[in-house]
Amino acid sequence: MFVNGEWKDSSSGENIPVLNPATGLSIAEVPSATDDDVAFAAESARISFDEGAWSKISPGERSTVLLKVASVIEERTEELAKLETKITGKSIKQTIGYDLPYTVDNIRFLAGAARILEGKAMGEYVREGTSAIRREAIGVVGVITPWNYPLMMVIWRAFPALAMGNSVIVKPASYTPLTTLELANMVEKAGVPKGVFNVITGPGGRVGEAIARNKNVDMIAFTGSTEVGKKLHELGSSTLKKVSVELGGKAPFIVFEDADLEAATESAIVGGLVNNGEDCANSTRYYVQESVKDKFTKRLMEKMKRVKVGNPMDPKTDVGPLISSSQRDRVEWYIEKGLEQGGKLLEGGDRPKIKGMEKGFYLNPAIISTENQQSAIVQEEIFGPVFSVLPFSTYDDAISKSNDVIYGLGSSVWTRNVTTAMNAVKDLRFGTVWVNEHVTVPSEMPWAGYKQSGHGASLSAYSLEEFTYIKHVYFDLTGKVRKSWYSQIYGGQ
Repeated sequence: MFVNGEWKDSSSGENIPVLNPATGLSIAEVPSATDDDVAFAAESARISFDEGAWSKISPGERSTVLLKVASVIEERTEELAKLETKITGKSIKQTIGYDLPYTVDNIRFLAGAARILEGKAMGEYVREGTSAIRREAIGVVGVITPWNYPLMMVIWRAFPALAMGNSVIVKPASYTPLTTLELANMVEKAGVPKGVFNVITGPGGRVGEAIARNKNVDMIAFTGSTEVGKKLHELGSSTLKKVSVELGGKAPFIVFEDADLEAATESAIVGGLVNNGEDCANSTRYYVQESVKDKFTKRLMEKMKRVKVGNPMDPKTDVGPLISSSQRDRVEWYIEKGLEQGGKLLEGGDRPKIKGMEKGFYLNPAIISTENQQSAIVQEEIFGPVFSVLPFSTYDDAISKSNDVIYGLGSSVWTRNVTTAMNAVKDLRFGTVWVNEHVTVPSEMPWAGYKQSGHGASLSAYSLEEFTYIKHVYFDLTGKVRKSWYSQIYGGQ
């Protein structure tokens, strides 16, 4: 683990294995942190913040250091992409062609935006004085990241905090800590002072909870499941920590009868299979107007047959294994439940045989047709490659069904009618609505949720504001001993 500028083992001496999901075999071991390890990391982060070697320098100086990190990542793209693929099972063409370049762009945007963060204009809001707003770093931020985008999510959650002058403790998912540990090397070499960026590893149930309870931690930034997000709120409440959470999703993909079905089905495949289907934004509920449902479904099935499931290191592979045996079991359970609740399996859902990788956690993507809006595959986050295709009749029917879940992260609508599109953008209760596209999120735009998908923003300038306190500063302009309103408290006019 990387704590206070040094590499350390767990104080207990215990380690946990890291598996390659393509083979099911261990490729590394990392320390399993104790409560004492968490306490030491939190104290180190607190001291680093209070001493001010990072928190009190200018935004420009912090930006320069973070830009160095981006450049080093860019130089090591191929190496890091291979490591990310080994620990996640996602295809090498995604990690090398999208994840790493996008991560570099995220850092460069955040580093630059931190220098021009805007606020309310300084002005006289009462006659006798001038008011101004300061944004100041919160202090120590505990960053808990998921296993589906190990490196990218550290950037999304820890780097806005760093850019604003905070110190951070990063707890990567136990399945996928290796690229985060590599990042610690790069952050140190770029010039981030000791104690500012710390990485501790171990089970979330112990390490994550210890971070949330620790009195030296001022804020939690978490990306992961809704249930864990709720738990972190409870644990942080004892010290009234600020908690920013990006949680589960159940994205609707609404196809009206006037949509370009060729474009819609092409994006449906990509939207549903991005990151092996282990993505909180992936399209999982395909609502298709009754008049074109059969045509859409037929074309979707034809395109699914072209998808290659296989070795994620093969550049021709589209879909690799799921992250773990338990995750595959979970996805298979949902497929069975969907069929029990009235669904019809149209494609996939079985385990492919990948030569030389028989112990890998592979599953062929499934397409299920259903009319049961209350089915588990429609209502609950599966986090796997399962496509639920449902009919709708009218515009109101489509919007009502789309909003009828506890989540509100991503959504998309497919139509050539600008009026339909504009109304859908207004009526869909999701933090992002794509029109004739699915999944695209530029670094300049926020990624944020409604309802039980969480609160607080990742990316964009809004994510920088997440990691600051707002301070009102007032300057008296009169120079008088007694101000005009003092008589309301004591003394005469």
